[in-house]
Amino acid sequence: MEGSSRFGANNRTAPFWSAGAGWNLHREKFMQGVGAISNARVRLSYGTSGLQNFSPYQALRTYKNYTNVNYSGWNGSYLMALGNDELGWQKTNQVNFGFDLGFFDHRLEINFDTYKKVTDDLLADVTLPSAAGFTSYKANVGKVQNKGFELDLNGHLLRHTASGISWQAGVALRYNKNKIMKISDSLKALNDELLYDEEDAANPSFLFEEGRSINTIYAVRSLGIDPSNGKEIYLKRDGTLTNEWDAADQVACGVDEPSYWGTVSTLFRYKNLSLNAIFAYQWGGQSYNYTLADKVENIRPYQNADKRAYYDRWQQPGDEVLFKAISESSRYGANTTKATSRFVMDDNLFTLKTLKLTYDFDQQWVRDAGLNYFSVSVSTEDVFVSSSIKQERGWNYPYSRKFYTTLTVRF
Repeated sequence: MEGSSRFGANNRTAPFWSAGAGWNLHREKFMQGVGAISNARVRLSYGTSGLQNFSPYQALRTYKNYTNVNYSGWNGSYLMALGNDELGWQKTNQVNFGFDLGFFDHRLEINFDTYKKVTDDLLADVTLPSAAGFTSYKANVGKVQNKGFELDLNGHLLRHTASGISWQAGVALRYNKNKIMKISDSLKALNDELLYDEEDAANPSFLFEEGRSINTIYAVRSLGIDPSNGKEIYLKRDGTLTNEWDAADQVACGVDEPSYWGTVSTLFRYKNLSLNAIFAYQWGGQSYNYTLADKVENIRPYQNADKRAYYDRWQQPGDEVLFKAISESSRYGANTTKATSRFVMDDNLFTLKTLKLTYDFDQQWVRDAGLNYFSVSVSTEDVFVSSSIKQERGWNYPYSRKFYTTLTVRF
């Protein structure tokens, strides 16, 4: 039983427990004659866990004194947050089944886990009108289900002790799919507010709809740019066509989360020299290409602009292009390019995350110097990226290619 004063007075404690069992099949008599199998184990577990990932004083109506500000010599206090007596733990129930297999004297190892997680009383911020004094308050808003699996393959492709050559490789594969099972009335009201909000319509909405992923991208469906006039053609909910963007026509256009992702790693060693490489990949999800939306169409074309803002737009009748006419630019008094499926794109990625070359010194002078270990390595990160979306990588997070030289000494 765990409790926290961060929660409301009515829901401060909650019980959490877990149980699991494993079976080492390779120790059973019926497995003794199978020489290729080094180990075989199956696992099953079930448990509950809790989360309190928010700052304190979200549930209690707590006042704090002004220390450096006064009015005519009088000090005052302010409310730190809008209290919620019913705020409780975010609880997750998870069942997990997995197995571990080893073959050929552990030259090949396979680890597999499949799981189902149901998160109840999901914690989220519920938006409020500014007249309330706070822009949001913390509440338990719904139930979300996650299902997926994790697969790891690791093998010794070469292992020749006499020549000092060894080669190891591994593949990690992850899959997850989440679904909103239930949302609260307050979150439904927030959906209505977001759906008809045209102030921030340039960005796609992340609404919460039962039966869909929590990362679903909502935008108005687009049929592209009309070759006759350079305007965008939108598809309304009733199936009719229009050139006018309407927030009420936003529908699910993708999921901003990969269906599959993982890594591929390899380590090759020849005597004292080793080369290690780690690749990463993802596929099956979508992203909103903000680079095209905000750096090409929603840009001041007469200032510092992407060249596509001039040359790849619609210019004359008959042009079949991705970008609307420059006369439609918001900087010229027309409409801003708002959330449109035209910029929702498949987000598949393959990258070389790390490349490292290491030399271990095993000469007599190392031992004469009283050292147990001495090595020098050079490495680099983010060597290359191959993506289905061409966009600025450093816009949301600083991107830089890094180089390191490392000296390791053990005494």
